[in-house]
Amino acid sequence: MQISQLFSSLPVRLFAAIFKSLYHSWFKMRWTPASKGWLMFLDTTIRSHISHRNVGRMVPVTLANKVHEIWTVEVDGDEQDTLPLVMLHGFGGGSNMFLNNIDDLAKERNVILIDLPGFGLSSRPNLRSKKQDGWWVDTTGDDIEHFYTEILERWFIKMGIQKCVLLGHSFGGYLCSSYCLKYTDRVKHLILADPWGFPTRPAAADMRPFMRNRSIVLLAKLLSKMNIFTPVRILGPLGPHVFRWARGDLVLKFEDYFSESTISDYLYACNMWGSPSGEIGFSRLSLPFGWAKKPMVERAPNWDPKLDVTFICGARSWIDHNPAKEIKHMRHGMYVDVQVISGAGHHVYADRPLAFNSMVSMICQAVDQGVKPNISDLSEARHLAMSILRRRASHSSQGQLCNDEAGIHMPRPLSAHELLQDTDDDVGSAVDEDGFNKIDGGPVRFTLDEDEETAAPLAAFDDSGDLNIHRARKSSFKTQGTSDDKKVRSRKVAWHDSNDTAITTNNLETTGDEDSNDATVARGKV
Repeated sequence: MQISQLFSSLPVRLFAAIFKSLYHSWFKMRWTPASKGWLMFLDTTIRSHISHRNVGRMVPVTLANKVHEIWTVEVDGDEQDTLPLVMLHGFGGGSNMFLNNIDDLAKERNVILIDLPGFGLSSRPNLRSKKQDGWWVDTTGDDIEHFYTEILERWFIKMGIQKCVLLGHSFGGYLCSSYCLKYTDRVKHLILADPWGFPTRPAAADMRPFMRNRSIVLLAKLLSKMNIFTPVRILGPLGPHVFRWARGDLVLKFEDYFSESTISDYLYACNMWGSPSGEIGFSRLSLPFGWAKKPMVERAPNWDPKLDVTFICGARSWIDHNPAKEIKHMRHGMYVDVQVISGAGHHVYADRPLAFNSMVSMICQAVDQGVKPNISDLSEARHLAMSILRRRASHSSQGQLCNDEAGIHMPRPLSAHELLQDTDDDVGSAVDEDGFNKIDGGPVRFTLDEDEETAAPLAAFDDSGDLNIHRARKSSFKTQGTSDDKKVRSRKVAWHDSNDTAITTNNLETTGDEDSNDATVARGKV
């Protein structure tokens, strides 16, 4: 029986082997214009803009009798007696995504960056299937988490890093959080930059109106069976151009360093030169439309109580940062800080690099000194400055605040127009504890007392202008009868420009022969 199965499956296995060989040797290298050599060239080009001395090398790590090569970039800091900072990129990225941050952070410590396995220049492990009891079965989310956790631990051992500050962005933040669930002694402080995989999937996610469209549901099911970048691979030679168009936002964040195609080509090559093992691993951990199968908000209470955590989120990010606040309440009595940077999106490190670098530097300095970071006051001042700027300032000054370090630490000097506007605002807001304007001569009080003798005295009205207004207001009361019986004398209100003259009001009176039902129409006071 086994021999017959062997011969029956032999043609299929032979065809699969030939197709795989052709795919990797001809179809892939020609249809998708990406190679490891091209990616290495782009990596070297990008790292040439780092002013600090840096070295990129492969670090071999052994796991389950297999050797995995981890691309590691070591940046020598100006100070060597401080804890190193280890940075992990997000999904679909690489270590060079932190180009805007490396030099600032390396002024005080060594900075170490890696390409996660399955991305960038690191090896492409088989994360699709595993051998279990002699059979090949699909991997699960737990298998993927275990793989990345153990790879990171063995990489730390290989690098000889005993203590560090660990920073992860997006998918890298999720993997850092998963690592700290098992290994916490090595991490002195965990920084999560807009991390993915924390919120739980809403129960009504599939009941949204657009999900009732059958075409959209069918398309969603089709895309859920694919890897994320499969449509880009299908486009072949058009892929780099489509990638450049789709990720134009990231191209603009690095336009001061490169031409418009360098960073987009780097991202394209990071994901296209090898097998999509990183995408497969991400799909095992996620549900359709970006939700995590095992949300980290439900597992964060299992972190070691000694672990200090800081969330740095973008105010305009598509990722919900409310789970970070929930974790802060869950870990009551433990250090959890949530910082939201105004004007930043999901790529918070690239949208507001100076604000991001300032926060990370303050956290690392506090860790070196053995104290808890305290950056809440500075962040509140920063948010206030940004809110004032958006209401008043021009686009040029907005860009100055976003890109000028002075705009982060101290208030921006106001222009003459803004000073005048502040003066007007101060005049309008100069009120005493009772809520009355302190600049005017006195408040205008209204009384509802029925008895005139017990009514409060009328206060004087004072103003800088000449006010002598006589208003005639027609009565809005209507009574039945002839026109001769409904002559209503209008009320006159006289306002005089004097502190000693009170506001007087003539009572409304009705004249004519009126029966018992047509009594006095109204009487009012001011």
